[in-house]
Amino acid sequence: MDTSLRSKAALDARINKLTKGLVEKFENMIALAAIESTDSLSTAQVAFQLEVETAALVRIAEDVLALTRQMQEMWLFGKLKTVGQSEAEKRTEENARVVTELLRKLTEERDVVSQGQVGGS
Repeated sequence: MDTSLRSKAALDARINKLTKGLVEKFENMIALAAIESTDSLSTAQVAFQLEVETAALVRIAEDVLALTRQMQEMWLFGKLKTVGQSEAEKRTEENARVVTELLRKLTEERDVVSQGQVGGS
């Protein structure tokens, strides 16, 4: 998997490039469809150009699907930094510290109580 896709800037750049390509190819197809010519040579040229633009549009759409799959894999395997991940990690670490401290106190209290029962018997 391409390691350059792990940063937000790289992902944004690739998404913008693909979006621009899709829009450009679609605009080209619309412009070609608007050409009104009756001679067979012009019609053949327009048909060929439409095929070329359609193939390019399909290729870009496949690239979008490939990017989506890569992002899903990166997200599943924890290699994609999602929005708010650092804040979530900080909260998780703080919660873990609190739970650890509470467990330590509970263990100490249990030890004190069990020692009191042993000494009191």
